[in-house]
This record gives sequence, C-alpha cells and structure tokens, in this order.
Amino acid sequence: MSRSTTDAALGRLRRWGPWRLGSSLLGLAVVSALVTGLALFGVPAAVASGGSSPYTTLSVAVGSEPNGVAVDETTDTIYANVLVSGKVAVIDGATNTITAKVTVGSKPNGVAVDEATDTIYAANAGSNTVSVIDGATNTVTATVTVGAEPAAVAVDEATDTIYAANAGSNTVSVIDGATNTVTATVTVGAHPAAVAVDEITDTIYATNSATNTVSVIDGATNTVTATVTVGAYPYGVAVDETTDTIYVTNSKIGGVSVIDGATNTVTAAITVGFSPFGVAVDETADTIYVANTISGTPTGAVSVIDGATNTVIANVIVGYEPFGVAVDETADTIYAANYGSNTVSVIIPSSVNVSPTSGPPGQSVTVSGKGFHPGETVKITYKTGMPAPKSVTICTTTANPDTSYSCSGTIPPTATAGADGAHKIMAKGATSLIKVKTTFTLT
Repeated sequence: MSRSTTDAALGRLRRWGPWRLGSSLLGLAVVSALVTGLALFGVPAAVASGGSSPYTTLSVAVGSEPNGVAVDETTDTIYANVLVSGKVAVIDGATNTITAKVTVGSKPNGVAVDEATDTIYAANAGSNTVSVIDGATNTVTATVTVGAEPAAVAVDEATDTIYAANAGSNTVSVIDGATNTVTATVTVGAHPAAVAVDEITDTIYATNSATNTVSVIDGATNTVTATVTVGAYPYGVAVDETTDTIYVTNSKIGGVSVIDGATNTVTAAITVGFSPFGVAVDETADTIYVANTISGTPTGAVSVIDGATNTVIANVIVGYEPFGVAVDETADTIYAANYGSNTVSVIIPSSVNVSPTSGPPGQSVTVSGKGFHPGETVKITYKTGMPAPKSVTICTTTANPDTSYSCSGTIPPTATAGADGAHKIMAKGATSLIKVKTTFTLT
C-alpha cells in the first residue's frame, strides 16, 4: 500500500467516530493495528470476481460512511446504518434500491433485525442509545438508553431480547423487546466491539477488542460464564448455530479465530485479508464471509471461508473499506457495507441449473441461474466427455440487470452416455469469464 493510501485509510478511521477515535483506547488500538499490520504482513491482493471466484457484485449508494448492515429475509429488506447522517438506509432486496432513510440517533454504528416482530435496532454510539424501528412503517417507535458508546447490537428472536455492546462502558446492555427497557447490564472485557447470539444455546458472545478476548454470556442468568482468548484486536463475531461454532475477526493480524461453542476453546485460526472487521455466517451453505477493510487497492474484499475445512476459497472485490457484512440465506446473497465508498455491495454467487436434469439425446432443456454481470453474454455449453466434439453450444443469452439469465436449447441428438452417463452443462460469461457447472444425465 502506498503512503498516500495508508494516510487516507488512517485518516478515515481517525475521524470515524463511534469511540471518538482521536482519544479512545479502542481507536488507538485500531490505528495501531493498521500500522503494525502494514509493517508486518503487507497487503494481500484480492482475487477479482470471475474464473476461480464465481461471484458478481452490484453497488447501492446509501450515504456517507456506512459501517453496518443487516438482512430481513422474510421481507427481503436490507438495512445499513449510515454513520455521518445518523440514518438507517432501507434497501429493497428485489430491486436493490433505497426505499427509505430512517433518522435514528447520533453515529449509528450497528444494526440488527428481529424478523419475528419486523423490528430493526440501531446502536447509536454518539448518543448512547438504541433506536427501535418498525419495519412496516420505517419509523422509530422507541429510543432505549444503554451504556456508553454502544458499538453493536444483536437480537435473540427466541426470547425477544436485544443485546447492545457498549464500547465506552465495557458492558453489554440487555433489552426486553416487549417493553423496550434495559433489564440487566453485564460487565465484560475492555471495549466490547461486537455481539452475537446463539438462540439454540441461549448464549451471547461479546468481543473485547482491548483485551483480545471474547466474553461468553449465559442468556438465562445474564452472567459471564467463560472468557476465551483469541487473536489481536478482535472485532466482529458471528455464530453458526447448526455447528455450535463462533467466528471472531482479529483486525490486527488479518485472521479469524474459530471457537468451539461446546468447549469455549479456539480450534482453528484462519488467515484472511488485511484488517478484517465484519463477519457473517451462511448456515445453509456452511460458509463464512469476512469483510477485509483494507486490501491495498481502491476497493476492498470479502473473504469466503469454507466452514468444513476452515480455508479461504475465494476473495470477492467489493467497495472501498468494507466494514460490515450480512447474509441472506434465502436469496443466497451477501451484503457488504463499504465505509470508504459510501455504498453497500450486493454479492451474488454465480449459479447454473438445468431442467430437466436428465433425459435422452435430443432432450429439450432450459438452463438458468444468476450471478453474471448485467448485460454480458452468457454462453451455455454441453460438455460431452468425448474426444470429439468435446462441447456443443446449447444456447446463448444476456444477463438481466439483476444478474439472472435463462435460455432454452436441446441436448445434442448424437450425444452418447459414455462411461457414467453424467455430462456437464457449463455457463460462461463472455466478459467476466465466470464459469459455473452442473450435470445432465443421459437416459
């Protein structure tokens, strides 16, 4: 990274305000992490979308310095907190357009959704409050006073409880969602930066950025039952409830600590991009997404981790300084809040499907999917598995503005089953060079 790029990044983080970065310990820790990381580790290059990284990204302008994002899968709505303006931007997931901007408190620094009640919660670091937003009307219905400088918020839908991590008072506020009142205050480690909930075990996890630990809170008693040491300057935290696994980003060392929820021990450390902050889990796909705030280019990157192997399988280029990240498992879409470019990136995994999936030679088929650049040509080929011809073009189409595509054709009448009968259908983008495959079985 050039000096000018480094200075610009540090300048943004100094003026970025949830903990008054010019004076607070957490702010100094983050800036120190950046400087030390640059010196020790350099800056990894992000892998462009295309080829080995089959993802396409769209961009939604939301306002100055967004750093958190959350998804309501039930309504297909995305919420991004906009730090400078004190608003929460509301994005329609079907059209990727802003439908509303809700005024909340000062310096909103985290946002979470309760899908069961269609309620959104914004942690306002500058006013020591949590704003309660009605998702049906996009209006603030209550304002709850919590601890000093709340940095993040999380929801337990099973108990209708909200948790706010207060970076300035080293506490987690426990809010009753039915009454919008604080029912307990739990003391954790120094400068908690993020909080996440495991609804199955009724356990809450808070990252203590100044002590390199994670506090484990029993939701039934509101007491800290364990403290787990992780990597340097832990920031983001996310839970995979299906595997009882917790993922914590370590912003100084460019890593992710993997915690076994049953034993509260770190079982793996994964190297990702530089200065990772946000993290989100797709439980359906057993995939973890990490926002790497600095990547050494005018853009940032989101690392994609295979939860089964704890390995990075792709790096997707997004906007500048991605901070928060969220997953819509229903739509198979990922969202990154890009603090430096004032946008939310919509990350769409590329896919291909064939219908029917089997049939005789000459069978008519429809091939469809998503995740290709809008307007680019998508070519569908049938891979015979034979010496000649090796492939036959079934159809060609153009990707729609929402990255989807569809076209129809026929399996070659001369196709033969070969060794196993299963041959490949491949979709390839003409400009992105993205390739994705599925199979068609000859009968």
